[in-house]
Amino acid sequence: MPAVTRTLTTLRGAFAEFVRHPSPQLLAAELVVFLVVRLAWPGWSVADVIVVAALVAANPFSEWLIHVFILHCKADGSLRDKLAGVSHRRHHEDPRDLRFQFIHPSVIVGAMVFNALIVLGFRRPSAVTAVLTATALVLTYEWVHFLIHTDYAPRHYLYRRLHRAHRLHHFRNEKYWLGVATRFGDRVLGTNPRKEDVEVSPTAKTALVSR
Repeated sequence: MPAVTRTLTTLRGAFAEFVRHPSPQLLAAELVVFLVVRLAWPGWSVADVIVVAALVAANPFSEWLIHVFILHCKADGSLRDKLAGVSHRRHHEDPRDLRFQFIHPSVIVGAMVFNALIVLGFRRPSAVTAVLTATALVLTYEWVHFLIHTDYAPRHYLYRRLHRAHRLHHFRNEKYWLGVATRFGDRVLGTNPRKEDVEVSPTAKTALVSR
């Protein structure tokens, strides 16, 4: 039987379950490693501020693009489909199933190698700041996405809005509300309609149609 999020009703319980999974573990380990490297590498500059600001500003749109073109890719048997599409469709079929909640560990490992190559290639402190920021953003995404699919009741305004929008994506129409940790991309790109203005999609639970 698949593990489900039905019994996770508190932040403590949700966090305890969250840290048991490979994706958060790998991301947290990567975050610690790059944080240690950055703290040990002197030379903070305007470049650090620029890369952090640029990545944070781009994050709503990269999250939107990944959701649309990778997670909701066509079921065509391609590498993209095998690494992300199949799992994401299974996630839509049963959003409570923990087996399909997270980014695949192989994708995380590949990103870790890529990040290490960026640091070794540029050999600048700001490169470490960049991969550190990117890792923190992905880990934040994983946590918010996981928490939304638990039975923890949203209490704060901002989280309630994220929670409602992602539930609408799953149970109303998979073509809209594509942001998870942020809704800014949806606002700018026109995928944040009122619930009443969008019909219930017959493929919301299969995600076979993405656009």
